[in-house]
Order: sequence, then structure tokens, then C-alpha cells
Amino acid sequence: MLNKFLVGSVLVIGAGLLLPACASISESECQAGNWADLGYRDGVNGKGRDRLADYVQTCGEYGGGLASNIDRSAYLSSYETGLTHYCTYDKGFERGKDGNSYNSVCDGPMADAFRAGYDNGYAEYELRQRYEKYEDDIVDSENELQDVKDRLADPLTESDEKDRLSKKKKRLMRELEDLRWDFRSFRRKYDLDW
Repeated sequence: MLNKFLVGSVLVIGAGLLLPACASISESECQAGNWADLGYRDGVNGKGRDRLADYVQTCGEYGGGLASNIDRSAYLSSYETGLTHYCTYDKGFERGKDGNSYNSVCDGPMADAFRAGYDNGYAEYELRQRYEKYEDDIVDSENELQDVKDRLADPLTESDEKDRLSKKKKRLMRELEDLRWDFRSFRRKYDLDW
């Protein structure tokens, strides 16, 4: 059993050593040299401009002078074209709504639209987080209240414990009522029907 583990470990480590440190591009992609397509794809997906430096490093690690074949101008020109499809209000909104951090690849006038979308999307994300927190708090309170009710109904619960539990039950019922009222107010305030 130990021998199988050691052999497996050596194979995994050996395979890891054969792969370049930042294999963001395959050796065949380095050889094909379709830098304009790669730049466009990175731009459309909102990847950082520094990705080109990763490609240079990775292609260099593959050897054979592949790093010197990189067409930087074709990559960057197509990258900027790709960014025009990424740096939009809708993409910014989507990124914000998903709760992702702001992606600063957009600049100039494109950044304004992307930022406006991001801010609006992130505001929706925060509302959804608050909404879900209310839901979770209500469920937690209901569960805690049910636990107290179950313990009160248990014939083995001692009388002094039942007195304490009765007070706790009243407190939990008030807190739950307040929480539900706050949740309804929150939903009305933001006109939420989720």
C-alpha cells in the first residue's frame, strides 16, 4: 500500500515539474502564433493587459525561441478591440450583480459605462445579500423558537427550567415578530418581490 502511495506521489510531482509554472497558454498555441485572436479573446473576457507578459514567460519556458515569435502589436491591437465588447454597461452590471470585485481593465469613456453598470449591479447584489440575511435570520429564529417549544413540551424538563424557557419563548416570539416586520418594511422600501 505504501509503495503504491509513493509511486503515485512521484508521478504526480513529476507531472507537475513537466508543466510550466504559469501555463496560461499551451505550447501548440505558442507555435501557432495566432496572437490577434488570443488578444481579442482576452479583451472580450476582460483579462488584464499583463496577460501578454504571462504568455511571453510561458512560451519562453517551452523553449525553441517561441517567446521571440510573439506579435505584441497584433495582440494588443486585437485586445483593445475585444475590450470594446467587454467594457459595456451590461458586462459591468453582470460583474457587480455577481458580487465580483471591480475589474479595472477598462479606461477612458468605456470605463464610465462599465463603472455605471458595475455600481448598479453591485447595489443589487448588496440588496440581495441583505434580503437573504433577513431570510436566514428568520429561519434561525424560527428554529430556535421551535427548539424552546419542544423542550417546554418535554415532560422530563424540570419546572425551574420550564420557567426559564417560558421567558425565553416570549422573548424569541417578540424578536421574531420584530424581524418579520423589519423584513416586510425592507421589501416595501425597495419594492422587492423576490
